[in-house]
Amino acid sequence: MSLYNRKSMAPELLDDVDFYPHQVEGVRRMCRMKNVILGDDMGLGKSLQALAAFVADIKMSGMPATAIIVCPTSLRGNWADEIEKFTTIPHLLLGQELHPRTGKLRTLSGEGRSSQIAEFAGWSGTKILVLNYEQVKPHLGELNALAARVAIFDEAHYIKNHSSVRTKACLALFSERSLLLTGTPLLNHVGELWPLLHKVSPSSFKSYYAFMNRYCVFGGWNNKQVMSVKNQKELQTILDQVMIRRLKKDVLDLPDVQYIQVKVELHPKQRKLYDQIEDELRLESVDPLGADTVVENALTQFLRLKQICGTPFTLGFEDDSYKLDAVIARLLEKVDSGEKVVLFSQFRGVLEALRLRCIEVSIDTYSLNGDVPVGERQGLVKTWGEHLGGAVILCQSSVAGVGLNMTAAKIGFFVDKLFVPGLNQQCVDRMHRIGSSTTQPVQIFEFIAKGTVESRVEAILRSKKIVFDKVIGGAALIRKLLAALREAE
Repeated sequence: MSLYNRKSMAPELLDDVDFYPHQVEGVRRMCRMKNVILGDDMGLGKSLQALAAFVADIKMSGMPATAIIVCPTSLRGNWADEIEKFTTIPHLLLGQELHPRTGKLRTLSGEGRSSQIAEFAGWSGTKILVLNYEQVKPHLGELNALAARVAIFDEAHYIKNHSSVRTKACLALFSERSLLLTGTPLLNHVGELWPLLHKVSPSSFKSYYAFMNRYCVFGGWNNKQVMSVKNQKELQTILDQVMIRRLKKDVLDLPDVQYIQVKVELHPKQRKLYDQIEDELRLESVDPLGADTVVENALTQFLRLKQICGTPFTLGFEDDSYKLDAVIARLLEKVDSGEKVVLFSQFRGVLEALRLRCIEVSIDTYSLNGDVPVGERQGLVKTWGEHLGGAVILCQSSVAGVGLNMTAAKIGFFVDKLFVPGLNQQCVDRMHRIGSSTTQPVQIFEFIAKGTVESRVEAILRSKKIVFDKVIGGAALIRKLLAALREAE
């Protein structure tokens, strides 16, 4: 794969920054569009393209400008690193400052953040302010007063809920141009596209409800659940006009990911506990109106079934699990051969059981979960990646699914999966991205308990992905998932 070296945007963009061809094309297309959704597959360097588009905007106007970058809290440090790596533009991470005596970073309150914004407003020349989504609403007036040239929304699917405070604040954030970055524009259903399209073209997509009536098929409980999509070709045409989307397989010379399913039986003690919980779920009455309490109770029971499929240890019982036996056996094989392995589970109890098992068999182990401070996560990943010999990093899916580079590994384990295909894919794309081996494929081992909800979830995830591919290239809500699982009984 040839790279392009662009020196026409110095000094803001460093001379030695190399671009892949698809990144050059992406920047050029963004320069021709006022607002745009950059929906490239995960791992294709959307942040570099967005920064380059901002610099190009400066060069075309001949005037210094301000950019605001809004991102998940866990990605603030990543953006600071990217800005320093690729540009000479001064930047500020809102809400953090060095303690004058200790020299350590400290978190600021709302008043402290307001003082930072006022100080930032006084900076001369081109500059970038980085903040997380939760900081937009309390400082909306101050942010709008900056009159930013460009606002970049990273992981823009964070504003998928049209009625949330977060989404409303971001839609009200002023900038001359908006760049929305997301590799998963649609996670659950087609209605999640409306906030993105409204931000790109407010006049064309004024009403959320008009959008839903135009493109959503309703059904399920009380006929209010989004079941499918209609006017699909029309929606695809609209997306083609406002979204840039390229897939890794089309623009990078990377081997396809290899998926290997490992099916295991439940341990007899697992099966006894599983059957008990499943009987409670099956016998539970269902409110035909779909009352939220009924759905929440069913979901709680369903999550317990998933936990038991991992290990009864998650519910306070002994760690009797044929699945974890299989995981450790396969893990020993890979680590003994010098491989780095990334292991994902959504459950802290499963990860703790595996950590204890790894200690027993002397597997070098690192743990990445919600207890690891946001600013230390990439450093932990780097330490694991530089570990001499084989090692595993045990990752909580919700923590490690975005923003981290794990290309040191070619082997990934899913002990269990999240309900949303895009979130599982984000985990895979920690390994399968720019920087991955061009000769050795990433291998993903999926451990599935036979004859359990895990097999049914696999089928539903496949159906969700089909809808995503049709619209973007959505899916049912959690109530549809529960309904489908019940019907499978």
